[in-house]
Amino acid sequence: MVHRIDPSNTITLIDANVLDRVGGPEDAVVDRILALHEEGRVLLNLPHSVKAEIEHPSTPAPVKRRALALVFTLPVSLTPEETCRHRKVRNLVRGNAKPGKHDRDAYHVVESAKYGGYFITRDERLIKKRAEIAKFLGQTFAIVTPTEFLEVYDRVEKQTR
Repeated sequence: MVHRIDPSNTITLIDANVLDRVGGPEDAVVDRILALHEEGRVLLNLPHSVKAEIEHPSTPAPVKRRALALVFTLPVSLTPEETCRHRKVRNLVRGNAKPGKHDRDAYHVVESAKYGGYFITRDERLIKKRAEIAKFLGQTFAIVTPTEFLEVYDRVEKQTR
């Protein structure tokens, strides 16, 4: 999947799970993305809908510290069209899981599409269904893994030099 959105010219929202250390090369990828943000090369935000996850008592302290360096979006109401999209994305993401199981994840995605060009996540369910989700949210928005985001960033940087 080739993403045409320039990561340095859009808001990128990140899932709380991206801030968690998983071990291996993905940690270095996330560190680089966070460094690009600190250098002002990319604009990262956290969807306000992940705030409860970050503040949960079981969330590791390093995740909470990394989140402090980022800005949360403000909670705003969805338009009727966005509400319809949320319902469609929620039903798609939920699949045959019990109702309510993945509602928050679907909201993260719809909120991210409202504000930005990318949503970086490690959520396998969202990654697997991203092509179907794109049908509801459009081609100016992409759900990506941290590695995919950095690949796009590096490709665009190379082209603009």
